[in-house]
Amino acid sequence: MPLNKTEKDKLLQTEIVYLATSDLIGKPHLKPIWYVYDKGKIWFETDKTTRAYKNIKENNKIMLCFGGRETYLVWGKVKWYEEKECPIPFRKMLWDKYGEDMDDSYITYKTYIFEVIPSKEMSWHYVDQDWE
Repeated sequence: MPLNKTEKDKLLQTEIVYLATSDLIGKPHLKPIWYVYDKGKIWFETDKTTRAYKNIKENNKIMLCFGGRETYLVWGKVKWYEEKECPIPFRKMLWDKYGEDMDDSYITYKTYIFEVIPSKEMSWHYVDQDWE
């Protein structure tokens, strides 16, 4: 079911998104991440020592899950940048979004910033069932 713009914008303001990756043999990896949403694009970061980065480098396919009872799912690929080459001020945007929870040590020379390139989007809406 497609989300309308208001629903999508609301879900894209959540604090945490879940990132799913897998290696070439299909072994999945899931982790919560911080992200920013800017001008219709989703951006996130991860360190190049993480399983998520290793999976992305090996198999550039990702899935993002935003929400709970109303959920926004995104499948796609990513393009990655070193911070100095990133076309958006990612670190500043994280500070703006996460405030005092943010720490500059979260982004180092080992960090890559990822731009999500969606190939499929879908919403999922929880509906209470009366099973009687």
